Amino acid sequence: MEIYGAAVADKLDNTKGILKRRYYRQHCTLEYGSYTKDLSSVHNDLSSVIILDNSPGAYRSYPDNAIPIKSWFADPSDTCLLSLLPMLDALRFTADVRSVLSRNLHLHRL
Repeated sequence: MEIYGAAVADKLDNTKGILKRRYYRQHCTLEYGSYTKDLSSVHNDLSSVIILDNSPGAYRSYPDNAIPIKSWFADPSDTCLLSLLPMLDALRFTADVRSVLSRNLHLHRL
C-alpha cells in the first residue's frame, strides 16, 4: 500500500528530507504467507535502522529493530503514532537503536 505508506512518511518527514529512501510491498519478500522486509537492503549497519510496522511478520528477521504499531484506518482520533514521537526523538541519541528497541518489543510481548 504505497499510497498509504507515502502519506504517513510525508507527514513524518514534513519536507525535511530525512526519510530519503522508502520501501513498500514491492521491496518485500513473501515468506511463510506474509511479506517480510529485509532491513539489510537499507544499510549494512542496522544500529541506526528502525522499522515501524503493524505486521510482526514484516520484521520477523529483525525484531530488535522493530517498533510495533496498531493498524491505522483513517481514524482522526488515533494517536498511536503521536505517542511514539518521544521515543523516536530519543532514539537519535543512542548509539544502537537495537539496545532500546529490543527492550521495547519485549514489553509488547508481556
